[in-house]
Amino acid sequence: MKIIITATSVLIATTILLTANIYLPKIPLNLHKNEFVNGLFKYQLLVTIVAFVVFFLTIKITPPSKLLLQFGNLKTIAVKDKWLGINGKSTWKRNSIQLLIFISAATGIFMFLGVKYTDSLSNFKWWFIPIVLLISLTNSFGEEMIYRFAINGNLINNTPKITVIVISAVLFGLPHYMGFPSGIIGIIMAGFLGYILSKITYETQGIGIAWTIHFIQDIIIFTALFMINIKS
Repeated sequence: MKIIITATSVLIATTILLTANIYLPKIPLNLHKNEFVNGLFKYQLLVTIVAFVVFFLTIKITPPSKLLLQFGNLKTIAVKDKWLGINGKSTWKRNSIQLLIFISAATGIFMFLGVKYTDSLSNFKWWFIPIVLLISLTNSFGEEMIYRFAINGNLINNTPKITVIVISAVLFGLPHYMGFPSGIIGIIMAGFLGYILSKITYETQGIGIAWTIHFIQDIIIFTALFMINIKS
């Protein structure tokens, strides 16, 4: 029953976010003079509101889920996972650093190619930094609350581990069909990241490590998006 409730709440949250481009532009809310940045601010405000609703709903449905509101135990031995290069003998401190470097490098290369393809390499502005940091923080927080905290928090004690991780990966991946990168590539990349972040959350019993890795990826992605979309 909890699987159905969890999947339904996450899908509703996802639908609200995916359809935001239909109704958000009609809301006369000016948070920044730049149209692109203003749109991002409005969207992040929505993400934060939806995330808190999902957060409180999760706490209500499964009170023990509050135990995930910690950084996570880095001394935990990561369960063996060959396709992630995890041998089952090292801690999450070592594995999380290795995965962070690998994932960030892959994200960085992909976004660099996107910036180069759009001839935007010279468009970086220093004023991007505080805004990118803020947006990356809210976006990673919102998505971790929806796709990690809610799913792991509701299912971790009554659902097989692989089921929890796969549900998180799939539900996190599908909405990125409309993201950046988009299409099948977006789904695969986001699904892969979702699998890793859910595994970390499950095994370390905390949301902090996953949130940190997600936050850094968002910094890379949003910096590139600013360079591509803001020309002056």
